[in-house]
Amino acid sequence: MMAGLALLVSALALDACRAGQSAPPRPASPEPPPAAAAPRPPAIPSPTPLKTVAAAQKPPAWRLGDRWIYSISIGTEQGTKTVEVIAVPDATNAPFYVLRVDELEQLYTAQLEWVGHARDRKVESRISPPLPWFIWPLEPGRRWTYRGTLRDATASLQREDTFVVLGVEIVEVPAGRFDAIKVQHEGERGDRDEYWYAPEARTYVKLISYRGASRTEEQLREFHFAPRT
Repeated sequence: MMAGLALLVSALALDACRAGQSAPPRPASPEPPPAAAAPRPPAIPSPTPLKTVAAAQKPPAWRLGDRWIYSISIGTEQGTKTVEVIAVPDATNAPFYVLRVDELEQLYTAQLEWVGHARDRKVESRISPPLPWFIWPLEPGRRWTYRGTLRDATASLQREDTFVVLGVEIVEVPAGRFDAIKVQHEGERGDRDEYWYAPEARTYVKLISYRGASRTEEQLREFHFAPRT
């Protein structure tokens, strides 16, 4: 398996080198007032936006075996998606993360820039230069643009994309409650994505994508990290 992954990432590395109410008061009553309700426990404050932004000064370090499971809805259809890290950047081997996403292998740089994807160890698409879904540090108000070429077996497509970090929001998904940094992406052909990166989860916890009349939403259901030494 590792030999196959080495060949896969080497092919993509070569291409990359060429070129992210209160209720109203009640009237007095002769009846005794009801017993006072038990005091509610104090709320646990969530991290401040400053702390969240500070945690996103650099990309997370993924490890072999890190895994995220998402719920997916496309219109009325429901499903799940599992993402697992199966290879990490190695200066003596290849500079990419390899993520198994169901039956596909997706490749990313150490900065979490998308490089391309493969199926059964065969490259099906690649983009040059890598597409930066994130720019670090990830701070509210930050903007960046991308121009590159996406190639697959049938065509070569020039694309231009813009990104902006909108701010810090609290996001609730099946996996829990997260302080996240919201990013918006727009492509020149009308594609649009909104995604929320949570330092605690080391990736996005929610994603909404618009492709024409189609809307897709992903929400993190659970995540598991490999042991850190």
